[in-house]
Amino acid sequence: MKKVISIFALVMIVFVNVVSAKSIVKDTESFTISKNDLSTADNAINNTWTIEYTDAKKAIEVIKIETKKGEEYIVRNEFFEVRYVNTDNGFGVRKIKNNQSEVNPLITENVINKDQMQNQSMLSSSKLDEEKSLSYIASFVPALLNENYKHILN
Repeated sequence: MKKVISIFALVMIVFVNVVSAKSIVKDTESFTISKNDLSTADNAINNTWTIEYTDAKKAIEVIKIETKKGEEYIVRNEFFEVRYVNTDNGFGVRKIKNNQSEVNPLITENVINKDQMQNQSMLSSSKLDEEKSLSYIASFVPALLNENYKHILN
């Protein structure tokens, strides 16, 4: 009887861990990536996530869009927006397209560091899987912010 209870308890622990792993893609000391429920009529949007940084005042939203060449990850909060492009040619950051923009371009221009945009234009020379793409985004976005706007994410 004790064996049956122990096995049942072990199965329940594994089940709970598997269920919670679906909602959180990655949890580190620096950031947590949580998958959002997708409730949009836009068929081009595949998934959305929220990235929260430790002790951050603001989170960022990531929206994955399928394109003919690969994927785009739109990254935004109320102060900036950029897109990370993921194709067979590699993974890197780009300016947001006008038709995708929701943040005043003047605000984004002040918050985003132009040198870092150039430095992050090619973070990988090959296409990344979804989990790696999100991890790169969470890791590299803070470096995109100009020094006087770093407080947005910490």
